[in-house]
Amino acid sequence: MNQFIKLLILFILFGKSLYAVERIDLSIRYLGLPVVDVVMTDDGEKIQVTAKATTIASIAARMDNQYISYYSADFLTDKYRKIIRQKDYREDRITLYDRDGLVAHRISYILPEENREYSIVKESRDFYAALFYLRKMIGIQAKGEIWLDANALIWKAKYEIIGTEELNTELGHMDAIKVKFTFKQISKGEKENSDMLTNNLVNEDRSLIFWFSNDDRKIPLKAKFLMKPFPVTWKLENYIVE
Repeated sequence: MNQFIKLLILFILFGKSLYAVERIDLSIRYLGLPVVDVVMTDDGEKIQVTAKATTIASIAARMDNQYISYYSADFLTDKYRKIIRQKDYREDRITLYDRDGLVAHRISYILPEENREYSIVKESRDFYAALFYLRKMIGIQAKGEIWLDANALIWKAKYEIIGTEELNTELGHMDAIKVKFTFKQISKGEKENSDMLTNNLVNEDRSLIFWFSNDDRKIPLKAKFLMKPFPVTWKLENYIVE
């Protein structure tokens, strides 16, 4: 029993450091060319995303962005920070979620006049927390709804598994689950202009298709944003659990 107590104390003191950190590297491609390198990590308390324009894309538009989603159970966002460094556009803001009061508080560290409060629903998540939550849910039910906060507008996202495919990935040939996202804006108001990465992710006129590995990990292997005139594709480059 003494040994058990010692192990329990060690787990309490150092358990957070023992959580496996998941890292997902993605390449965003347009017309077949790599334009943005994305790295997503999850350490059990926060999802951190970096997005940097590739050398070829930097000629047209520079990008060095960071997104941090601090979450609680079921990837419910507690606070969400965006640090945007793009050509002719800068942003550094944090959004704090009061789920009991059903309100979000947005604070800008650059432009105080953009501080605001807005209504949310209890299950509101930022896009990246919603993505990680979706990975969990598709192993439980084939279709459902997820509430999104996209730049201070609340959206209802419906997802549905629409098939399976075999994909040739950087991890080799993998069986994949194909999931379709559609979006409906619930909040009233116009969309704000935001950073290039997240500005067009949620749109009533465009569907979003994800392919996840058909195993317990549900790795995002590929995504396709059905934009006009040409779709934007995300492809997995690497997957590590440390």
